[in-house]
Amino acid sequence: MLFRQLGAFLLVTCVSSALTFPHSDELYKPEYTSTIQPSTSASYSAPAIQTSGLNETMYTEYRDYSPKVFIVNMFSLEQAPFLERYNFTHKLTIPGLSPLYNTIHCDENYELCEVTTGEGEINAASTLTALSLSPLFDLSRTFFLVAGIAGISPLKGTIGDVTFARFAIQILEYEVDARELPSNWTTGYFDYGTDEPNVYPGNIYGTEIFELNTNLRDRALELAESVFLYNGTEINEETRLSYNYSPANTTPKAIACDTLTGDTYYFGELLDQTFDNYTTLLTNGTGNYCTSQQEDNATLEALIRAAAFGLVDFSRIVLMRTASDFTYDDNFSGNKTIEFFTEYDQGGITDSIVNLVYASDPFIRDVIENFEDYDNGLYAPSNYIGDYFNTLQRNLTTREWGVESWGTA
Repeated sequence: MLFRQLGAFLLVTCVSSALTFPHSDELYKPEYTSTIQPSTSASYSAPAIQTSGLNETMYTEYRDYSPKVFIVNMFSLEQAPFLERYNFTHKLTIPGLSPLYNTIHCDENYELCEVTTGEGEINAASTLTALSLSPLFDLSRTFFLVAGIAGISPLKGTIGDVTFARFAIQILEYEVDARELPSNWTTGYFDYGTDEPNVYPGNIYGTEIFELNTNLRDRALELAESVFLYNGTEINEETRLSYNYSPANTTPKAIACDTLTGDTYYFGELLDQTFDNYTTLLTNGTGNYCTSQQEDNATLEALIRAAAFGLVDFSRIVLMRTASDFTYDDNFSGNKTIEFFTEYDQGGITDSIVNLVYASDPFIRDVIENFEDYDNGLYAPSNYIGDYFNTLQRNLTTREWGVESWGTA
């Protein structure tokens, strides 16, 4: 389901499951609209740190570091430009980090830190859980910038684009062997708890969809729109121009659109359309699919569990993905789709790696330099933020759901 160009092998060789949960009849289907205005959103504040049942001393006395911004990368190529750009003088390690990336980097005053999770959903969730529970950090006021690369639909963007998401959607579906599809089906994917495609899932795990603070996203987007973005190699340019339509054949830009999470690479026009439809279905027409990657829903699940206890503030998360490659090419359809994935050179991923820093640096510096304004709610959410389960409004003591639900005023 996920597509990062194998042309990346020109730079580095990167090594990048379905669980069954019982269905609960008590779950609700969130009703999205483009003008969601929950009554609590205008005065949103993160809950106080909850220490009931925890080691209270650990979670209050020993939290030594309180970064203003935490950069979250997924693998070495994403990490490298940030380590080069910023003066990270401190190296820390905590239990639970990736065996490959077991160091947290921080600047001299611990205002800016960076962590690399390792690729894939399990690595992302494990690392962010370890980080958010670490007694070394007080992350309750920290802004998180998830900065990574992704595949992009040529109908929604071009390679080198910088995307900022409101919704992160996880691909959790049944799959039928394509050779055995019913004659009236166009895809082998259909949602849990259903018996045909394009029906809203009947079984919900809770990680299928997250909604983030659009005011903060828009601020990060606004700042990214003001900077130069790297166009990439000559082959990158040739690849863009091989498409006879926009935005695929345009130059890189910063855009707002949504992202899909899955641990299986996908490529091809039919699957691109399938998961575009899937995004539309899960968001009731509000989401705008553009990119595919492997970690974001796992990262957000770890953070929302921490946010429910006040350990992090879920309104302070920005998802930024730069486009490293296209999910399909019109000239490589049918039997040539495999060739597009395994052999076609899109020009490498240098433009997406470089643009990670180019596009995020203004936001990082703005938060650090104007932290008091950010901290006092200058970009507080005016839309619903959270997950399908409404975790942030849930009463953690009684285990009852809050009165608010997705899409209600």
